[in-house]
Amino acid sequence: MLRRFGLLVGLLLLTLTSTALAQGDTFRLTIMHTNDVHGAYAPLDARRDATTDGGAARQMTVINQIRAEGGNSILIDAGDRFTGTLFHQQWRGEDAARIMNLMQYDVITLGNHEFDDGDDTLVSFIDMLEFPVITANVSFGANLAEKVLPYTILEVADQQIGVIGLTPPDTGILASPGPEVVFNTDLVAVTQAAVDELTAQGINKIILLSHIGLPADEALAPQISGVDVIVGGHSHTLLSNAYSAAEGRYPLVVEDKDGNDVRIVQAGSSLRYMGRLDVQFDAEGAVTSASGDVILLSRYIAPDAEVQAIIDELRVPITELMAMPVGETETFLVGDRSVCRAAECNLGNLITDAMRAYSGAQIAITNGGGIRSNVPTDVREVPEDLALAEPYGVTMGDVLTVLPFGNLVSTFELTGADVLVALENGVSQVENGAGRFPQVSGLRYSWDGSRDVGSRIVSVEVLGENGEYAPLDLAATYSIASNDFMRRGGDGYSVFAENAINAYDGGNPLDIVVADYIRLNAPINPQVEGRITRVDQPS
Repeated sequence: MLRRFGLLVGLLLLTLTSTALAQGDTFRLTIMHTNDVHGAYAPLDARRDATTDGGAARQMTVINQIRAEGGNSILIDAGDRFTGTLFHQQWRGEDAARIMNLMQYDVITLGNHEFDDGDDTLVSFIDMLEFPVITANVSFGANLAEKVLPYTILEVADQQIGVIGLTPPDTGILASPGPEVVFNTDLVAVTQAAVDELTAQGINKIILLSHIGLPADEALAPQISGVDVIVGGHSHTLLSNAYSAAEGRYPLVVEDKDGNDVRIVQAGSSLRYMGRLDVQFDAEGAVTSASGDVILLSRYIAPDAEVQAIIDELRVPITELMAMPVGETETFLVGDRSVCRAAECNLGNLITDAMRAYSGAQIAITNGGGIRSNVPTDVREVPEDLALAEPYGVTMGDVLTVLPFGNLVSTFELTGADVLVALENGVSQVENGAGRFPQVSGLRYSWDGSRDVGSRIVSVEVLGENGEYAPLDLAATYSIASNDFMRRGGDGYSVFAENAINAYDGGNPLDIVVADYIRLNAPINPQVEGRITRVDQPS
């Protein structure tokens, strides 16, 4: 808290001009950056640390090496530290705060997942941090208003670096913020206003720490001026010049509205990489060069002992939970975001079947974005042949890694017309990789991605008691099972919040429901069986 207080006082005392470089001088800055860590402080397969890349202990080793070079550097994070592994399930932000404080991060912006557990958890997290939290497009109630700034100014070797934060404007439907939290959708206006405030104080080196996704960053940059670098997140995009999995060059260069180059970087997700961008500024604050790449946190990097000790300590209470056996699967369970957010996946079928079996509902619908991992959880890429050579023992840790949000099963009734509205919402943002894509049980549907949003559903059929499918009756009322996040309108399912009949949101936790279903039906062998059909060919 003392450090944050000092930063706030420093911000108030800033003069209208920052320390100037002598004519012809240059200023070099190394920007170390992370995004979308999602609690991945150990390598994603916590049972095979020695053979899996990634993790905070290896990141600390790399940070120390860069700082030992003796140059000017900052360490920043573009949000979504919360949700994704058992570390967050157990510690709810304490894990992130302890590790980030030890690493001496300089600033973080808020991602949408920082709002998953409500305002009280976010307040506790921010209170533990020893560095500023920023976002320019969010208004908070009294409990958070003094804790989150629109931007901060970092002092590096007598130079001032302005850093502005952005949070996804649709976080209100992506997460669970409190009722007083308001998200501004006009990112151009709020960003430019923050830039202008910094510029008026003589700050001529400005970084946008953005958690809105690469496509949104690319769209925003040409509409603003004065930003030198965008450090991004949210889309889990790997930008790199070295790795074949990269989706673009590092840095990506886009012109702002004045014709100046803006460098955009992002470092994938789950702390498998850390980004390093080396930037040189001239005396007027213009970028004269920018180069770098992401650094793979390789299994061959020796873990930092101090960070590893924290990870080991944090892991103690979750080790027994992770190892608890649930049942066996005879097939690879696909939870990959590129699949479950765009098409039927067998893990989506398993989860919705479990929801329907538990609730007795005619139809179950869950959002593909709520499925966070394959099973086995250490395998990132979906194999061509999903049949496993031998049954895999699913543990409670696997289930919680797939379903980390702590959602409850909700039950309610809905007219057929509103079911159709819900499905239209679900397929409305497939092009953007949105998490609202509907995985289903008890019905099947076909859709056409070439049609306008709102008219993409081609057909819907509901499974009857006789085991046969019949067309959805728009006038009929159906019993529905979903998760409580969606039932409250999350991921754009406002029709659930507004039109649900006899809604009950106090069902069992979804992870327990799925674990029990696996236990009762093991060995399981869920298949893709034609519940969801796309009739056009996506480009």
